[in-house]
Amino acid sequence: MRSFKVVVHHSGPVRIGGLHTPLRTLWRTLRYAGFLMMFSPTVALYTTVQTPVEDLAKDPRAKLTRHYTEDIPDVSLYEISVALKQLKNGKAPGDDGITAELLKAGGKPILKVLQRLFDSVIHQGTTPEAWHRSVVVLFFKKGDNTLLKNYRPISLLSHIYKLFSRVITNRLARRFDDFQPPEQAGFRKGFSTIDHIHTLRQVIQKTEEYNRPLCLAFVDYEKAFDLVETWAVFRSLQRCRIDYRYIQVLQCLYKNATMLVRIQDQTTRPIQLQRGVRQGDVISPKLFTAALEDVFKLLDWNGLGININGEYITQLRFVDDVVIMAETLGDLNTMLNGLSRASQQVGLRMNMSKTKIMSNAHVPLQPVIVENTALEIVDEYVYLGHTIQLGRSNFEKEVNRRIQLGWAAFGKLRAIFSSKIPQCLKTKVFEQCVLPVMTYGSETWSLTMGLVRRLRVTQRAMERAMLGVSLRDRIRNVEIRRRTKVTDIAQRVAKLKWQWAGHIVRRKDGRWGPKVLEWQPRTGKRSVGRPPTRWTDDIKRVAGSRWIQAAQNRGTWNSLQKTYVQQWTSIG
Repeated sequence: MRSFKVVVHHSGPVRIGGLHTPLRTLWRTLRYAGFLMMFSPTVALYTTVQTPVEDLAKDPRAKLTRHYTEDIPDVSLYEISVALKQLKNGKAPGDDGITAELLKAGGKPILKVLQRLFDSVIHQGTTPEAWHRSVVVLFFKKGDNTLLKNYRPISLLSHIYKLFSRVITNRLARRFDDFQPPEQAGFRKGFSTIDHIHTLRQVIQKTEEYNRPLCLAFVDYEKAFDLVETWAVFRSLQRCRIDYRYIQVLQCLYKNATMLVRIQDQTTRPIQLQRGVRQGDVISPKLFTAALEDVFKLLDWNGLGININGEYITQLRFVDDVVIMAETLGDLNTMLNGLSRASQQVGLRMNMSKTKIMSNAHVPLQPVIVENTALEIVDEYVYLGHTIQLGRSNFEKEVNRRIQLGWAAFGKLRAIFSSKIPQCLKTKVFEQCVLPVMTYGSETWSLTMGLVRRLRVTQRAMERAMLGVSLRDRIRNVEIRRRTKVTDIAQRVAKLKWQWAGHIVRRKDGRWGPKVLEWQPRTGKRSVGRPPTRWTDDIKRVAGSRWIQAAQNRGTWNSLQKTYVQQWTSIG
């Protein structure tokens, strides 16, 4: 049992968050968290015993070997400070009652205590009891409040543990990412949902232009984060060559993890958790995606998928949101059955009622059956918040949906927009809460004059509502814009697309976006007549046919942005 001494040189009040709070009160609160057992010259740190790393898994498939990467550096005060800034304020505390605000207000004395605690946890491989407990509260969504399905369970963890988890995640994030393929974009630095939306839209657009077959399967996992086997998670950490000392810490947490359910003022007895990753833990998505990558490594999909200049793209993943691509429904059926079997090995189950199939007009229809269940074939699907359709007008419904969602966001804030607060504040709220909703994913749109006009008409209607005027008042659009001073939505959309175009073609990390952008199917013929509007058409009008080469020079590309934006903002 390791211990250290705490020397208090000052027992008077210390200013915390604008209030005078005795220093000893803060220490008592921290003591309740489970790592300061008593306020005395000697402070006991741990209440658990060290468990050998070989006991990480009961399953024989997960036998572990110790990986030594290097001498793990001690946790620095700077690391803790950075992680502390990343903790969000206003979040409910765990069972210990400590909030992020309290930790931030504690200053350097608290940081030093946390530093010594975190170092001991990493090197000893044991964790405080308070870190094992999570309190689950039920959050009402909507509908009948007597039905349990209308409540969302929220897990509350210790903020001290969250801080430690953030420190570990910051250290290991790059190693986790090094073992992920470009098909996985979830919770990775430099990746976003736009990567996969753009890739999928380009595949749809080019297969449609060249009359090539395309089948898509949108896979939905049933409670994926809650059902994945922990032995599979730790096996994946071994594959990522994570130092065994970090694995020991995580193993100790998961072996002793318990859950308490709190309803009003009543709390259940502790419930032992035996599978799944922890809800609300910043490292959980990294653990899950590592385990899911092991599933896809089991699959033999050679020669399946869509041939992109000699490389086959079979799937795109954003954490557990998976879309699978194939040229025939028969291939898609084979791929889905293989994925289902491999997923079940690590505890994951596909939700057959929510897994959907799409195919274009060039694919002969046939049933897709997985686990004796015929999957539903649909005409559209919302993938990563974006409506996906096949066919030439494959983005029309998404634009309509963006406009509807924009009005919904505006309606929720109507009390602000109709109030008498200064117009500059209304403008800030509009640009931060409404415009982003209307322009989400617009980087992937093939822009047309009609599309831009519809967006601008919608924005002008919102601006008139903000000013309390109507069309009958016959106020010119220029005057309305002078009063509201909001950003023109056409300007925002054009700027986002131009910046994204330059960003995606400069990437050299093997992701699919640049590859599908340069792809021209070698088989298949275009239809007679006017070709559909391509994503690159308006870019080429400004930067020329060699725009990809021009985009490599940031200075040149940025100098052309004003011209590109102007071609869309000049539309009446």
